[in-house]
Amino acid sequence: MTVHELQAASEGVEIVGGGEKVEFLGEWYRIAEKVGLMPLMRFAMTAKQGAKADDMEGLAAMYALIRDCIDPTDWDRFEDDATMKKAEADDLLKVVQDTIQILSARPTQRPADSSVGPQTTSESSKAPSSSPQADQRVPQGADEMVSIDELLAAQSST
Repeated sequence: MTVHELQAASEGVEIVGGGEKVEFLGEWYRIAEKVGLMPLMRFAMTAKQGAKADDMEGLAAMYALIRDCIDPTDWDRFEDDATMKKAEADDLLKVVQDTIQILSARPTQRPADSSVGPQTTSESSKAPSSSPQADQRVPQGADEMVSIDELLAAQSST
């Protein structure tokens, strides 16, 4: 099981099309590495202002968002397929929904400015606190959590 599959399973996210592709009207297309926030915000703002999928502003926002979801190497094929099969708004929006679901299931990476190794904490700072605030910050059972690396190692040894 890959890290991507483990994270998706732990978050209850279904991996669609093997995790890196999205299905659209019977065909599979590679998804982009990420979806930018600007096309998503433009789509949301356009919808909030009352634009519909059949007016120019709504269509332009939907097009930009869908184009951001599909890998550029598959875009022409996707666009031709959508045209030939006369795709409806619901068909196209499902591509956006599935793509975002797939991308959100991908493991996140440590920020570039973070240290590489595990965070060290002295034993005295791990001792349970009797303050109610400290108990609220650390969820019950958090001390039993394991890292993705440990899960992968356990999976590969079975």
